[in-house]
Amino acid sequence: MMRCIFQNTYLVNRALKRFTKWKEVKIRMKNDMWKKKRPGVAVLYTALFLLFVSFLTLSASASASASETTVSISDAFMKPDETAVTSIMINNVSYLGAADISLAFDPSVVHVVSAANSDFDLFDAVIDNSTGSVKAVGADFGDGLYGDVKFADITLKAVGNHGETSALNLSINVLKEAGPDETTIPAAVDNGTAFINFPPVAIAFSAHRYNNVGSYYPCQTIFNASASYDPDGDAITSYTWDFGDTHSGEGPAIEHAYSSCKWNGTGYEPFNVSLTVKDDGGLANTAIIQVNVYIAGDATGDGRVNILDAVIVGREWGEKCTCGNFCWEGQDRADRGDLNNDCIVNILDAVIIGANWGNIAW
Repeated sequence: MMRCIFQNTYLVNRALKRFTKWKEVKIRMKNDMWKKKRPGVAVLYTALFLLFVSFLTLSASASASASETTVSISDAFMKPDETAVTSIMINNVSYLGAADISLAFDPSVVHVVSAANSDFDLFDAVIDNSTGSVKAVGADFGDGLYGDVKFADITLKAVGNHGETSALNLSINVLKEAGPDETTIPAAVDNGTAFINFPPVAIAFSAHRYNNVGSYYPCQTIFNASASYDPDGDAITSYTWDFGDTHSGEGPAIEHAYSSCKWNGTGYEPFNVSLTVKDDGGLANTAIIQVNVYIAGDATGDGRVNILDAVIVGREWGEKCTCGNFCWEGQDRADRGDLNNDCIVNILDAVIIGANWGNIAW
């Protein structure tokens, strides 16, 4: 009996030793595999770390660029012997305590009459129209200024001739934070220009308030810029149109056939059309109008061509329009029924409805 027990104990111990040895071998094999793989893993982790650092750097750079403080002066327009007011602004700033800024200009073109209306508690300016310079300082006695801060309103007077210009150049001498450390605030400069000239005024019209796609069934959208003018009598040298559909044109009066409409699921979206006029002094002005364009045959604007459109044409049959800035002034339904923009509601409009019967805008 004892012999059997000892024999069994021997066998158990032997089995345990073999199992322990096998386990140790397996662990060593795993460690060897890890050591072999470790260089590749290290490279991967290093690459991921560098990528993360690069992302943080780019994000910080983009954030800094977006939040950059800018000292700027806006353009000024005036007639000879008249005045205009422009402003020196310190934009997107925090904790601003003190500023010392200089302005240089051409004294043969403009003079500075005054520098005033500052957001600073203390402000003073020295104006020298003989040399064309202004040196101004401002100080805040509180916890600093934030956001868009007005350094000063600058009143200019035109002493030159019509058409002359002067650069308005800024220099930052001091821009510091409030507090005992007086940390310098980095900032960019955005200069301006003084013009003894006014830009033209762009005025655009679409003759018809309701237009239709005219790529197959004729419908010309008529644009007019003849009401545009220049305040000081300069000649307007160019009229440039952007029809909002990747096409453009030139001229005070122009026609354009749209090849598509813009349906958003619940209704039509108008096209944004821009007109830019330029005078012989090189100044420009832009106006933007919205133009309704429906599918061919759609008089109601519901995105479908059906009996309702035919009813509108029938109700306005034979109506004619005379055009000023607008055609069909005060005749909204007739304007809708004039599907080819020829200023008369007749069989041609009915034919367009028949040819497109059942069509939808989506």
